Amino acid sequence: MKDIESLARAKAHHKNHGFINPWLPEENPAGLLRFLKWRFSTNSFKEKKKTRPVFQTFKPDVRNILGGGDSITYLGHGTLWIRLMASNILTDPIFEDINFFFRRFVPFPLPPEALPPMRVVLISHSHLDHLDVDSIRRLGSTPLYLAPLGYRDWFEDVVPGAKVVELDWFQTYTYEGITYRFLPTQHWTKRTPFDTNHRLWGSWLIEAGNRKVYYAGDSSYFLGFAEYGEKFGPIDAALLPIAAYEPRWFMSSYHMNPEEAVKSFLELRADYFIPQQWGVFDLTDEPLEAPPKDYREAAKKARLPEERTPLIRHGETWYFPSNR
Repeated sequence: MKDIESLARAKAHHKNHGFINPWLPEENPAGLLRFLKWRFSTNSFKEKKKTRPVFQTFKPDVRNILGGGDSITYLGHGTLWIRLMASNILTDPIFEDINFFFRRFVPFPLPPEALPPMRVVLISHSHLDHLDVDSIRRLGSTPLYLAPLGYRDWFEDVVPGAKVVELDWFQTYTYEGITYRFLPTQHWTKRTPFDTNHRLWGSWLIEAGNRKVYYAGDSSYFLGFAEYGEKFGPIDAALLPIAAYEPRWFMSSYHMNPEEAVKSFLELRADYFIPQQWGVFDLTDEPLEAPPKDYREAAKKARLPEERTPLIRHGETWYFPSNR
């Protein structure tokens, strides 16, 4: 099989009315029958989920962050404030509940209006927990939105006049001295019953001076991570998902578990692992406290020191070491 970049350059992921993961032998996004099988099956974690954990949260010190060096602040789920070269970058913003059925377990750590103006907002894919109408409207037309193919019309409906740049896999865009490289992941997209995979999905490699930050969005473990590590490594920080992985028979094709996330981190040749998407929304079978626990165990099993695998808590800020 060709490598991921060759498949992307050949547009193998482009199909009539949408996109596919071209390295998979069969594309099987979570269809209705499989979804119903999951929803009506027994959750083996049911008893454990009766007790809700308490996560420590912090209110970000915006003034200190703006006055400090390069940093990453975990705002919850896939929303991270990345500060590089004095530029503010936000990933997959969601400030409130997804909807009536999926509410935040941990509130957004500060009023959204207390955030500084964002220069760039990165969108990884269209699922409701990553592309939120109200959050995008609150951000308005000030930032530059970098999105996969198929999102321009959506943005025009939500924020008329928004500055949107769409990228295909392996395309790059440079803005204010920072290069954003859009890379494949193994995932899918859907917002309504009628638009499965009509929009593209992917991840972002941010290159700012001598720093490289990789934001995965959502993904299963797949052969792309080893390829990215070989072609773009070493990477300073990898922001990888560690939640929404049970049951494996349903989730494994499109969501990695913590052990796979650690494997992905190593293959990316990254210095630091920044976990994301944990603790905010109860979307799948595992208890909310399981992802950080399983992540810690996976990192220990891989003999990774805690210094390289910090568990940044909600609202907490991590600063890049000054020696890079």
